[in-house]
Amino acid sequence: MPEHRPLEMRGWDISQPQALRQFLASLPTPPRLLALGEPTHGVQAFPRWRNRIFQVLVQEHAFRSIALESDVLAGLKVNDYALGGPGTLDNVMSTGLSHGFGAYAANRELVAWLREYNAGRPEAEQVRFYGFDAPMESMWAASPRACLLALHTFLAAHLGELPADAARIEELCGDDARWTNEAAAMNPEKSVGNTAEAKALRLLADDLNTLLEQEAPRLHAQPGFWLAQLHARTALGLLRYHAVIAQVAPDRIARMLAQRGLMMADNLSAVLEREQGRGPTLVFAHNLHLQRGVSGMNLASLSQRAEWWGGGAHLHTRLGGQYAFIASTLGIGEGIPEPAPDTLEGFLSGQMSTPTLYATRHHPFPDTLRRRTDTDYRVQALRPETLHEADGLLFLPTTEENA
Repeated sequence: MPEHRPLEMRGWDISQPQALRQFLASLPTPPRLLALGEPTHGVQAFPRWRNRIFQVLVQEHAFRSIALESDVLAGLKVNDYALGGPGTLDNVMSTGLSHGFGAYAANRELVAWLREYNAGRPEAEQVRFYGFDAPMESMWAASPRACLLALHTFLAAHLGELPADAARIEELCGDDARWTNEAAAMNPEKSVGNTAEAKALRLLADDLNTLLEQEAPRLHAQPGFWLAQLHARTALGLLRYHAVIAQVAPDRIARMLAQRGLMMADNLSAVLEREQGRGPTLVFAHNLHLQRGVSGMNLASLSQRAEWWGGGAHLHTRLGGQYAFIASTLGIGEGIPEPAPDTLEGFLSGQMSTPTLYATRHHPFPDTLRRRTDTDYRVQALRPETLHEADGLLFLPTTEENA
């Protein structure tokens, strides 16, 4: 076991491979799941550094999978391609990633690298790709139809007669457009989540999921069992999410975010179960989804604040020390001005001029630092008083590649 000594007040230049080695040695327990957050989406510097970090984790620390904040079902296409399956990179990027992430150059570079790295390697050494988000966007969530039909097909193939046939599922679900109506995000009356059909589907989905769990000793060795679990989990999660959308309640948005966070955590738990024995996993998402503490967001359009437990909070509860979280923040760039000296980012800008990784467990940040307020709605600035809830902090002084 490595000896853990208090670190000096310094960080590690993240461009040097030993930075990750030293950071991992600073943790009390080797992580099964290492989470790397970003403060906003769309700043390419963060996913580009993610790629560099992940390559070092794969090549020097035996990480064997990566999970992105993207549709868990669409991600199956990316993984198939990364493992050498058919198709083109263009098609995979346009259909395998949600939230517009397929257009990011850094994500394209990641998928291309995975396929190249995996070529010719034995299965045990290949690196898998996962999405871990629910199949939803900010203004809509998918229909449960496809997941329920896939689950039904698996169970029918191995168990025979089921509580309902596929035609009944199709009838209850109806047109997928009913479920993805963007107007429902702001108007619960536009949601189908409280209809008689949706309630019947929740009972049916629960029955099918229970049957899958009851028969797991017989079915777990069958090809497609993990996918059947994924489809069952996703169908139930979507139906619960749509039920929340349909409710008129002051905490409606917070409950929607909480349900999404729980689905993220459940998907990552399933990834870890599948990857057990192969190697650790890196997960990359917004800081809010990965932090251990309560997540919060000011909803200016509704003049309210939403708070919820995100995926990271659930995973910390489930994994304890085997979950490690690196938060990220930015100094200047992409329209973000130079930070004031008494902010966290201003203080860090005076420490090192290169992208730097700090071990927050040991680094004595001044307790007088304040949260910056000069960023727009896209950036959720870190709160200095919560740094103790993270294991690491990645600071990019600027978005300029060669700064």
